[in-house]
Amino acid sequence: MHSTHLRKDSIHGLMMGVAIGDALGLPREGLQRRIALKMFGRPSLSFQLLPTVGLYSDDTQLMLMAAQAMLRSRSEWRPFRRSFLRRLAWYPLSIPVGAGKATIVAAFKSWLRFTGWATGCKSAGNGPATRAMFITLALHGTDHRTLKWIEDATRLTHNDSLAVDGCQTLSRLAQIAGTSKNKSLDRSEALEQLIVGSKENLIQEKLEQLRPFLASDRSPSAVARHFGWDYGISGFIVPTVVMATYCFLRYPTNFERAVQSSIRLGGDTDSVAAIVGGLVGAHIGFRKLPTKLVEQISLTPHNVTWIDEMAERLSHWPHGVDDLHDAPALPSHPLMQVLHNLLMLILVLFHLILRAPYLAFTRSKPRRIRKR
Repeated sequence: MHSTHLRKDSIHGLMMGVAIGDALGLPREGLQRRIALKMFGRPSLSFQLLPTVGLYSDDTQLMLMAAQAMLRSRSEWRPFRRSFLRRLAWYPLSIPVGAGKATIVAAFKSWLRFTGWATGCKSAGNGPATRAMFITLALHGTDHRTLKWIEDATRLTHNDSLAVDGCQTLSRLAQIAGTSKNKSLDRSEALEQLIVGSKENLIQEKLEQLRPFLASDRSPSAVARHFGWDYGISGFIVPTVVMATYCFLRYPTNFERAVQSSIRLGGDTDSVAAIVGGLVGAHIGFRKLPTKLVEQISLTPHNVTWIDEMAERLSHWPHGVDDLHDAPALPSHPLMQVLHNLLMLILVLFHLILRAPYLAFTRSKPRRIRKR
């Protein structure tokens, strides 16, 4: 990722990988693993919320908001914070499907940001994960305090120390994925870097337990059973980071296997698949992503063309000709975003109705799997 070309390929791969993973996992979001298997069968690499159309949720939308804010930041924290919170303040009006409680509360609190009131909530949810990965690649070579950026960006919505450490762990992994693009990834060494870098015992201890599974190439499902997460991965940052890390390190160059294995775990499938898809996309680059799925991320306003233009702008940022004074961000089309989310809301409600018979007649231990 030292040249503009390689940098664009990794950033583009991450952004599109997040969008595809998010859209693939969304129909199963919140379902226990066994119920999802009965309703949809084994995960396939096709969009099921609306056939042949990739509709992504808040995980991708918040990442794209961070991309817009990054272009306006001049590689400085305060302009980034101001630009991101201005967009976040209006975000609830777009009727975001699947957005976590902490994100929505932070959005409302951002209207009072001029008073100095912190916008973040005491939450250890996985909402900031995808934007943490994006910020890492966007800042590559432009800011030596990346981890500080990740901490501050996470605290804009989630100020729990576990959320911060989890996002910093994914930041390190995104950096490893992006910078090892043209060489073989040393999976054990990458895992050790994450373990040493983590400051939270809860995350560090669980990452340490991945060593024997990775050495023997065990399946992600076996890892989930080991931790007692066989009903599904919750929106809590700890299981999200642990399982996303393992799915990526288990299949670092195989987008299909990595994303499918993360969706098969059940629970917060859109978030986990978005993270895994972004990591693999950053590692293998945009050109090696499944062409058919890329083309099907086609619904306005932020379609495949828009994301491509954004990746092109970011590949030159902050030293391109357009960035000398104030980098122009791409148009957001707020009205089209509302229409997009309304369509998603209708489709999600329809899928909830389809779930009712499976939830009523499936004899499995009940367990709530929530986004935070």
